[in-house]
Amino acid sequence: MKLSRGAAGFVLAVAALLPASAGAQPAPVPPGSLSIPIPADGQPQMPVRIKDRTIPVRIALGFDKALLLNLGPAQQAGLKPFPLLGKRQFKNSMIPGGQAMFRFNLFRVTPQGFERTLVPTVWVDKPIATDADGIMSVMVLDAERITFTQGPIAPGSTTFALPRKGSGSAMVNAKIGKETIRIGLELRSPESIMNRRAAEALQSAGLVRRTGKVGLWQPFPDVALPFERLSPRAGATLLGLPIRNAAVRITEEQAKRLDSQAKAGTSTAEDDEDAITVTASRDGDRGRSPWMLIGRDVLSKCSRIVLDRPGKQWLLTCNFAE
Repeated sequence: MKLSRGAAGFVLAVAALLPASAGAQPAPVPPGSLSIPIPADGQPQMPVRIKDRTIPVRIALGFDKALLLNLGPAQQAGLKPFPLLGKRQFKNSMIPGGQAMFRFNLFRVTPQGFERTLVPTVWVDKPIATDADGIMSVMVLDAERITFTQGPIAPGSTTFALPRKGSGSAMVNAKIGKETIRIGLELRSPESIMNRRAAEALQSAGLVRRTGKVGLWQPFPDVALPFERLSPRAGATLLGLPIRNAAVRITEEQAKRLDSQAKAGTSTAEDDEDAITVTASRDGDRGRSPWMLIGRDVLSKCSRIVLDRPGKQWLLTCNFAE
């Protein structure tokens, strides 16, 4: 079964949030505010209660309200999929082995220090995390202002406001030429990763150029997808943030053509809509909608990353002069 475009977007939004090392657990706080330190070598974690089981999960910034679980912990918690529609086989190069069984349902989940809340929950028969039992969107946490901290605020820092798509969305839109690029924040990847349509928009705007240098992006355990590094124009920015160490998804064939010595990844030609160039004129035939994940190349320079729910925005306090 071919992965639908909507389902593919969901996977892409969460893909880069893996894997990382365990982080500090925030203490119970009033729902108005929450401060969470980001470990230097990973992402924050928090225990959640689902049914009668406590499960350690990683907090992710880059996708909307949902909880993703490895299969074992979900089975141990006694989770059952929604009847008939809650179990589907998906194929995609982003999935370990190229395909996996996804199970879905709604469950009441209690994050540490918060009241129970109804959360769309997905569990997968391929590993999605190695350091925790799952991944939880920050949007599950019922706090008006959630501040992720990375040390003290550096002198000379600037705060950047990134309007989110809506009060319940973690994503940000950026209009480049005729394209609207869907952007998420991703604390794990050293690079900021984008698909082919997003890269073409940035190229057309004169913001980046392709370098011919190849690397591998590892969004999930046992997954390695080839990319080509992009070189930003001097002073190039997106949403006010500098474009630093960016890369575009390419196919295995393209990677070998650019560098015959490049290490092989795990993707196949079956589902490479993020990397291929399609020449058809209709928008629906041009591959997946443009997306980008802002990585640690940018976010590591931000001492404060704030989810501002009332303001429907992310607030990033960063110093790129360091």
